[in-house]
Parts: sequence; C-alpha cells; structure tokens
Amino acid sequence: MNPKITILLATYNRAHLIEETLRSIQDQTYAHFECLITDDRSTDNTPETVRTFCEDDKRFLYFKKPDNYLQGLSATRNFGLDLAEKRQAMYIQFFDDDDIMHPQKLELQITPFFKDNTLDLTICQYRKFWKKKVIEFDLNKANDGFCNIETTDLLKSFYLHKLNLNSLGPIWRFQKIKNYRFNENLYYTEERDFYLRIFLNEHIKYCSINYVLFWYRKHKKAITSGLYIDKNLKDKSHQLFQDTFLNEILKNRKMPFFLIKSYVGISVKHKNIKYSNLLNKYLLNNLFSDYRNIFLLIYLKLKFY
Repeated sequence: MNPKITILLATYNRAHLIEETLRSIQDQTYAHFECLITDDRSTDNTPETVRTFCEDDKRFLYFKKPDNYLQGLSATRNFGLDLAEKRQAMYIQFFDDDDIMHPQKLELQITPFFKDNTLDLTICQYRKFWKKKVIEFDLNKANDGFCNIETTDLLKSFYLHKLNLNSLGPIWRFQKIKNYRFNENLYYTEERDFYLRIFLNEHIKYCSINYVLFWYRKHKKAITSGLYIDKNLKDKSHQLFQDTFLNEILKNRKMPFFLIKSYVGISVKHKNIKYSNLLNKYLLNNLFSDYRNIFLLIYLKLKFY
C-alpha cells in the first residue's frame, strides 16, 4: 500500500469557508491520507461544520486545541505537528481552512518520493484568488510559470525572496522536520522563520512540481490581512524574527557570507548597536574563514567605532 500523507489543517472561525476546502481535499486522486483538523478554539460554528464532515469521511479528524497551547496560527500548527509525531506520520502537508487543493496535488507531489527515497521535500506552483470564483483545474491551462520554485540553493534563494514558498505548497518527509516547530511568539513571518531554520541547519533534497496545485484565498478576514492593518504587530513580529534568526545563524561556525553581509547591512541601516557588537565578535573569531569577512569588519568599524 502507498504511504499515508498526514494533512495538518489549521482552522479558526471559518465555518463559512472550510467546507469548500475540505471538499477539495476529499476529492484528491491520492486517497491514502488523513486530515487532522486542528481548531484554535473557534467561537463560530466551525466545530459543528467540521464534525458533521468528519462523520461522513473517517479520514478527517477534528481536534480542538488544548489550553496549554497559545492562541494563534503558529501554536495551532505546532499542535498539529505534535499530533503527527504521536501518530508516527511519514509525510506532512500543511494546509489552511480557506484555500483550495487541485484534485491531483497529493498524487503529483507524493509520486517523486516513490522514485527517490532520499528526497525530503516537493514544492508546487500556486495562485492567489479573491472573492468567489470557479477554479480552473486544467493543469495545462493553469500552468504559466507564475512563481519561481527552482533553485540550487534553498537557503539563499528563500532568504533573498527569490523562491516562492509558503507552508501550503510543500509535502515534507516528516522525519526531516519533526524536531522543528513554529515560533509561537511570531504573528507574522512565522513561515519564513520556520523554513529558514530548517534550510540553515539541514541538508534538504527537493524537487519542484511545475503545476499550479493549490489556490491561496485572499480576503478581508484572512489572518495576514489583519496583520497588515495592525502595523505595530507586524513590525514587532518582523523585529523578533530578525533577532531570533540572527542568534540562530551565529551558532554556526561558518555562516554563509550572504547572511553576514545582509545583517551587517541591517545593523548599519538601522544603527543597531546590538547587531553590530554581535557581528563584530563573530567576524573577529572567523576573520580568515572567508577573506571577505575582513572587509565587512572594516566596514562595521568605520560605521560604528
């Protein structure tokens, strides 16, 4: 039998949208999956809507997030990851409660794993859509190279925003990411933080599936839309991400040069003495690991000392 894919579907107050999402998952041509629906303690009719759906299809299971997890998407996804670990999941697909899967998403993205047992990740194309629309599931019509999912360096391309990747596109070999969790204090950039830590610390072998295999819904009640309105929350999350990721990369004896260069630029642009001191110490300790570090150190000293 083909291996089971564990879909981690996070939800919160989506009674008016989630059934359409669940139908798109139910209609998958690859039928050997389980969908763990983790509810962030919804206050609308989401639990009733989901439980009714689960009664009709036992591959769908509903879990209300316990009180020991924080409120928010990151903690809800972590709850799903914890459930997946307990269930000894093999492959993981994150998904959200308002988006739509192409009927062949799971099939087309799991097939490469059968051919290559060293593969860790498959990525697909995607589209955004607004309002209610009829989605075109014709693979050839939908595939027009909208986003870049090709690279030889996942870390560099993703960090420099040259790779289009979010939580819903990949199917992961769970073994590769089971020790990682989303930062529950981030309400923005949590996906970016999660993937960068993985790409920084793990050797990831991936392949791209150049078809549009899911549709990402944009609407006023989307979580990220609300964050854009609350600029303070967005700014605080972005700053926390920068702080925590800098601490993460400083643990590495040989940090990729493009990351050092980027954080030196950030420290100079924002006159961040804390960053400057951390980078100054790192560059002094690793001065001759890359000759370019010498020039960065001189540049830092000219700007701050």
